[in-house]
Amino acid sequence: MPRYVCRKTPSFAEENVRVAATFTLREAKNSHIFLQRARTVFPYPIEVIPGVEEGRLIYLGVSHTQPGEGRKLVVDIGGGSTELVIGKGFNASLVNSKRMGCVSFNERFFKDGQISTKRFAAAQIAAELKLESMARQYKRFGWEEAVGSSGSIKAIREVLIASGHEDGIITRKRLDNLIDSLLTFKSAEMLELPGLSPDRRPVFAAGLAILSGVFQALDIEKMVYSDGALREGLLYEMEERFQHSDIRSRTAADLAERYHIDKQHADNVQQVAEKIYLQAEPQLTPKKAELAILLSWAALLHEVGLSIAHSGFHKHSAYILQNTNMPGFNQEQQTVLATVTRFHRKTLKLAEMPEFTIYKQKHIFPLIRSLSWLAY
Repeated sequence: MPRYVCRKTPSFAEENVRVAATFTLREAKNSHIFLQRARTVFPYPIEVIPGVEEGRLIYLGVSHTQPGEGRKLVVDIGGGSTELVIGKGFNASLVNSKRMGCVSFNERFFKDGQISTKRFAAAQIAAELKLESMARQYKRFGWEEAVGSSGSIKAIREVLIASGHEDGIITRKRLDNLIDSLLTFKSAEMLELPGLSPDRRPVFAAGLAILSGVFQALDIEKMVYSDGALREGLLYEMEERFQHSDIRSRTAADLAERYHIDKQHADNVQQVAEKIYLQAEPQLTPKKAELAILLSWAALLHEVGLSIAHSGFHKHSAYILQNTNMPGFNQEQQTVLATVTRFHRKTLKLAEMPEFTIYKQKHIFPLIRSLSWLAY
């Protein structure tokens, strides 16, 4: 018998909800299949956010919840990736996302649950090597305060507090003592540390090795903990968008300046493309209104590829928009920008159109047509 899935009526308007997916769906080869199936049972679109964007949002969450005026180094150890950000106020200056997390390192170094000095040292050195390419830049840039966020660092802090360090500050010496305590146990199953919850035991050694490697690579003396992280960053950015202060506008403007876009020409293209789209889609639903904004940015940035070559510049533009770091944009939004710029000239090749999960291909065609009228 065929199966019918009842899609639950959402309790909140779609524009009031953001659902973000991170490392697992970034890396999964079949993520688009998962996202398509999720649409049949889950009432809200799921955004897959790039690693650098995840770091920026984590920093935003920390900076809104952690007092302090100077530069902050924010470190967030997740299951599959670790984000490292230096910023001041609410603005992130250096953002990196490294493919190392407590779950992935646990699989790599402590897969059978066994703990040993040799395994721990290998994990710690691997973390240091991951950071080698960026350590000098980060140390040269500098910071006044190091802040940790999310589960692994929270678990380490709770163990330190339960061990008598009531201020909860993570220092190099305290980490070393904690490592010594950890290595007295032969397996994660046997691990009994004060303040360590049972659900954290399997990945605690891996998270500790990563944090120790971060301390070593960046010469960190001490670190405090912040309750704010990705979730809070998403919420605060939603508030900014409601107040019409969208970081994506600043990102698009910065990109246009970096690639020396003819601003007057780009403004004219934007205005005409927006008018054409509104004629094609006079009834703007919230989703179509968001697409109209993406069209505006695509019109602004459709010539960034001219910095590479005039011939086939639309393909160069698409490559840049798909692969460059664009704060505020999730992966699908960047794909929309890249697709519109790629196909606004020449023949529309349906076989080369990417798959979408938040939007549908039929949503993208009016954007392409609106810009293609202006192709030359």
